[in-house]
Amino acid sequence: MGEMEAALVKELELRIQADQPDFNALQSIYFGGGTPSLFELSGLRGLLTRLLPHAPNCREVTLEANPEDVTEERLHAWLEMGINRLSIGLQSFDQKQLDWMNRQHSAEDATQAVQLAADAGFQHISADLIYGLPSRTVPFREEINRFVALPVDHLSAYILTVEDRTVLGNRVERGIQPIPEDGDVSSEYQILCQAMSAEGFEHYEVSNWAKPGGRAVHNQHYWSGLPYWGIGPGAHGFDGASRYANVANNPKYIKALTAATSALGLPREIETLSPTDRYNESLMTGLRTAKGIELIDFAKQFGLRPDVAEPEVWGRFLNQGLIAEIGAGRYRIPESRWVMADAIAAELFMA
Repeated sequence: MGEMEAALVKELELRIQADQPDFNALQSIYFGGGTPSLFELSGLRGLLTRLLPHAPNCREVTLEANPEDVTEERLHAWLEMGINRLSIGLQSFDQKQLDWMNRQHSAEDATQAVQLAADAGFQHISADLIYGLPSRTVPFREEINRFVALPVDHLSAYILTVEDRTVLGNRVERGIQPIPEDGDVSSEYQILCQAMSAEGFEHYEVSNWAKPGGRAVHNQHYWSGLPYWGIGPGAHGFDGASRYANVANNPKYIKALTAATSALGLPREIETLSPTDRYNESLMTGLRTAKGIELIDFAKQFGLRPDVAEPEVWGRFLNQGLIAEIGAGRYRIPESRWVMADAIAAELFMA
C-alpha cells in the first residue's frame, strides 16, 4: 500500500472512530479534486470497501476523471468497485482554448472518453463546459451541439474566472490577455439555457443541468447545507456548525497521518460558523437552485427571513423580477436572471 493510500485509509478510520457515524445516512461518495482518476485502483477499492458494505442507502459514487485518464481497463474496474457516476472534465471543444488553458487532452480525447464510459456501462455521465472564454475559434453554440450529441445526462457549466496571483490573472492585469465583456458572457449563458432546455435537460441549479433522473445527488446535498466529510490533502468538510480544511501539502499530510493516533491529530484548520454565516450561506445556496427558498423554513431555522430582514431590498427585487414566487411562500431567482445569482443574494445578506 502506497503512503498516500495508507494515509487516506487511516484518516477515514480515525474519523469513523471519533464520530461513530450512522452509515445508513450516507447517500453520496465523491472522489474529486486533483486527479482522482489517476489514483491507484487498489486505493479507491480500499476506501469503498470500508464504506459501501455498511451504507445500504448510498445512491451515488462519483469519480472525477480527466479525459486522458479514461481507459477501458479503468472504466471496468471503477464500475466493479461501485462507482456509478463519472464526471469528465471536457471544458471546451475548441482546441485553441484547451491549449490556452494548458489542458492535456484534445477535443477528440474528450469525446472518446465519454463514449468509452457509455460503452463500458456508465449510465450517469457528467461533463463540464466553460463559457465566457476569450477569442473563441469555435462558436459556443457549436460547442453545445457537440456536447448534447454525447451520451451524457448531466452538464456543469462554469464561467471563466480570473484569479489573482495566477498566470491568467497576471496577463489580464498587464493588458496582454483580453477577457469577454459582461454582455458577451451573459449572452452565452442565455444561449446555453435555451439550448439545454430544448434538448430536454432540466436547469436545476445555476450551473447545472440534468436529464430526468440525472441530477447529481452529491451536488443537491451540498446546496441543501447537509454535513459531509472531506478526506485527503486539501479536502474540505462540514459538520453542520463548522467547516474544516485539511492541510493541502501532500508530504505534510502523509507525515501527520503517519503519526496521528486519533482524529485530534489530523492536520486541519477549523472555521466555526456564526448563525449569521449559516443564514447567509443558506440564502446563497438556496437561491442558486430551481426550488429556491421557503420563507417559513428560514424563519424556523434562523428566526429570521429575508423579506423581513431586508424588506426594501426584497420588495425592489420582486418589482424588478429578480426574485419571483413559485409557490406559497417559496421564491427563486428566474432563470433569465440566474447569471446574477450571487450578486442578488449578497444584497440580502445580514452583516
